Amino acid sequence: MSTGSSRAIALALAANGGIAVSKFGVFLLTGSSSLLTEAIHSSADCANQVLLFLGMRQGSKPAGPKHPLGHGQAAFVASFLVALLLFSVGGLYSLVEGLHKIRHPEQPHHLGWAVALLVFAIALEGWSLRGALRAAKPERRGRSLLRYLRQSSSTELVVVVAEDIAALLGLAFALAAVLLTLATGNPVWDGIGSVAIGLLLIAVAAFVGTEVTSLLLNEAPPLALRAAIRAAVDEDPAVDQVLNLVAVIVGSDRLMVALKVKFRDQPSGAALVAAINALERELHQRFPQIQHLFVEPDEA
Repeated sequence: MSTGSSRAIALALAANGGIAVSKFGVFLLTGSSSLLTEAIHSSADCANQVLLFLGMRQGSKPAGPKHPLGHGQAAFVASFLVALLLFSVGGLYSLVEGLHKIRHPEQPHHLGWAVALLVFAIALEGWSLRGALRAAKPERRGRSLLRYLRQSSSTELVVVVAEDIAALLGLAFALAAVLLTLATGNPVWDGIGSVAIGLLLIAVAAFVGTEVTSLLLNEAPPLALRAAIRAAVDEDPAVDQVLNLVAVIVGSDRLMVALKVKFRDQPSGAALVAAINALERELHQRFPQIQHLFVEPDEA
């Protein structure tokens, strides 16, 4: 398992666990709908982080006869389950609760406690997001955050970053709702805050689910990486032409690559085998993310 990913998930779990307990406590004190939906959201996030840990642990198992390409996609399955939890437990619940509070508003009380808690929670979530972004920095390599989230195969980090961003925005919505309720005395704002949080979580769940589904359906790595692999093969002195290259993401930062290559004339079959083995060693050295490599010599 990636140390950076494990640390980021542990930070997120610690932050969300503390926030969830605090939110439930202050909800019981204030009766705020926005705080209840935020408490449910943080609880769902804790379950999500446990799922990600289990997915990473399963994904690190070695290949075997039943799973010859390894278990790397277990992390993708766990991330997809996280998206389902975000959509159902987080998004839909918040939406339904908010609509109920808009139709049947109830005046929350002791809102000063709610404001203090939300400011505290924003600080904790910011700490968690900072840790996740730090863990993702080596892989981002200067890419924009959105591009990284769309292209990365480290789904556990993508989910943690997306969850933390959603949590910070949700806390901002909840704080705005509480402050507007305090300023106007109108409890409908509390319900509107819950609806906004629900729509946000549904949007994040749809984004995560779409990206992870693409990986589960054997997504190719970024075009730049495929071009770099092809260029490395072309540089081999024994290679005449790359006829075909197929690369598939089979786990977090793990690739399967299949090549059809036209080699220059070799004096014997043994020399051709040696050329293939030398090419494989070079590719594994230059691209350590290639876990499975198949090279087929051909003429056309």
